[in-house]
Amino acid sequence: MTRALVAANVAVFLLWHTLGRSQQGGDWLAANFLVSAGAIYQGRVWTLILAEFSHYESWHLLLNMIALWTFGRAVERTIGPGRLLRLYLVGALVASVSYVVYAVVVGSGEPALGASGAVSAIAVVFACIYPRAWLLLNFFIPVPAALAVALFLLLDLVGVLNPRGDMIAHAAHLGGALYGFLYWLIVLRPRLRPVYEA
Repeated sequence: MTRALVAANVAVFLLWHTLGRSQQGGDWLAANFLVSAGAIYQGRVWTLILAEFSHYESWHLLLNMIALWTFGRAVERTIGPGRLLRLYLVGALVASVSYVVYAVVVGSGEPALGASGAVSAIAVVFACIYPRAWLLLNFFIPVPAALAVALFLLLDLVGVLNPRGDMIAHAAHLGGALYGFLYWLIVLRPRLRPVYEA
């Protein structure tokens, strides 16, 4: 399932750089793969999910897919492919809703895209299941997973409380992360408890 999710994200990226090069194709992609308060007001609620498969910049895709691959494979081995897919999709939905609500509150009409919110949900579940697993922060600083994920979420919290126009959907990250934590706490933790106690 992790491979399928990565493939879906790559496919939408390729659409932006093929079909999206024409005016008509670019308009269609913007209408369906970008989420904003305006899109929801116009009834395009599917953008809440599709935007979380959408990347235009190659670096954005690369960073999100590295994170999805790193966390997704381990989480999939633990909870199974079906649950991973639901975690991604519901995490995406909660992340996008969080972004739209935040955008309305701060009066922003900017659209958003990217898998970061869904990946945040998966990353939090990974950190809850494997808190002592070592991750390489910025690709070279070894840090326990729980601390690494907490640091990124702290940066997102600062970004929400002190918006600087950095073009990062911090509210989406936090929404996805909150869903991931609640999913682990309510759904996964009771089932995995025998593993911890063994």
